[in-house]
Amino acid sequence: MYDRPTLIELLDAVRAHLEHQIVPLLKDDRKRYYQTLVAINVLRIAERELTMSAEHAQAEWQRLNFVQQEGVPVPADPEAAKAVLAERNRRLCMQISAGEFDANPQRAILFEHLLQTAVEQLQVANPRFLQGLALEDAERERRR
Repeated sequence: MYDRPTLIELLDAVRAHLEHQIVPLLKDDRKRYYQTLVAINVLRIAERELTMSAEHAQAEWQRLNFVQQEGVPVPADPEAAKAVLAERNRRLCMQISAGEFDANPQRAILFEHLLQTAVEQLQVANPRFLQGLALEDAERERRR
């Protein structure tokens, strides 16, 4: 729909400029150096969200269908899908509060959904944290 550069390419260009042209100039100004690193991280998060959000939303929708034992199709309009997904999550919270997932197998299904949702959120917000967890798990397995 839009010509190039894409939004992701624009964000990448700004991030690269900050990293390679601005950060080296700010090494002596700790406050601006730190603020620039934060800005670079925000751009990375935005890039990851743009590239992963549709896939993550679709996966979360399918998991909610399984958890809530429904076959609700995803709305075609992305904004409507986002709103309905938020509503489904509010309903899930009410179901949890009502004790609908206190017993297995519902509890195990819920935990798997919540774990995968948290992983997907970390893939966007802080993938290095996930890498650290994977290294810790590998080290724990190696010691066994």
